Amino acid sequence: MRLGTEGSYPHCISVWGDVPDLIRNLHASKAMYFGKLVKLRAPEMTDLEHVMKYWNTYQSRRFLGSAIPMSETTEKQWLERATTAQPWEQGSMVLVIEDKKSGEFLGTTSLFDISKPFRRAEFGVAIHNPEKHGKGYGTDATNVTLWIAFHVLGLRSVYLYVMAQNKRAIRSYEKAGFKHAGVFRKAMFSDGEYHDLAAMDILCEEFLEECPPGQLIAES
Repeated sequence: MRLGTEGSYPHCISVWGDVPDLIRNLHASKAMYFGKLVKLRAPEMTDLEHVMKYWNTYQSRRFLGSAIPMSETTEKQWLERATTAQPWEQGSMVLVIEDKKSGEFLGTTSLFDISKPFRRAEFGVAIHNPEKHGKGYGTDATNVTLWIAFHVLGLRSVYLYVMAQNKRAIRSYEKAGFKHAGVFRKAMFSDGEYHDLAAMDILCEEFLEECPPGQLIAES
C-alpha cells in the first residue's frame, strides 16, 4: 500500500489525505491490504482447496509445532472459524496472502490471542508452498500485518515465538522490526530433538517511528 512520496522507511511511503478515509476506501475494495510483493484479504471457504494443497508437507510444518497431517475436515472447521472471527470478539484475525501480481494463494498471516486489556497480540505467518520460501513473501506479509495491527487495530505490541533453529524465519522477523525478547530452552521438539524457542516482539512506537500515521506499505 504505497501512495505519494517515499518516506525514510523502506517499507512505507507517505500518504496524502486522511488515514481513516483511506482505510474505508480499502475496505470498500474487498478490504485488501497491499505490500510490495503480496496482497492480503479476508479468507473464504473457497480457499480450502488452496490450504490443503501444500499444508500437509513436512517442509511446511516442521517449524510450526505440529507436523501431524491435518484432514480436510479439520481444516474446513478451522477455515469456518477464520472466516467469521472478529478481532475484538473472538480475539483473532486471519488474512490470506496472495501474490500481488498473479493473485496466487501463498498462505496465511494471523493475529491471535488479541488482548483487550493489554492491547497486544501474537503473530503468525505461513507461506505454504516450500518453493515460495526465501523470496520475500513472508517478510512483506509480516510488514503489512504489522501495519494493520498498529494503524488499524491500535495494538500496543505484537509478539511471536519461533524455533531458534529456524534462522530464515528469524532473519525475516528481524527485517520487519521484531526484536529478541528471550528464549525458552529446549521447549520445542522437531527433527528428533528438542530445540530452544525464541520470543520476539515489536512495540507500536517502534513501528510508528519507521512507518508513522499517514504512511502505507505499498500501493495497490
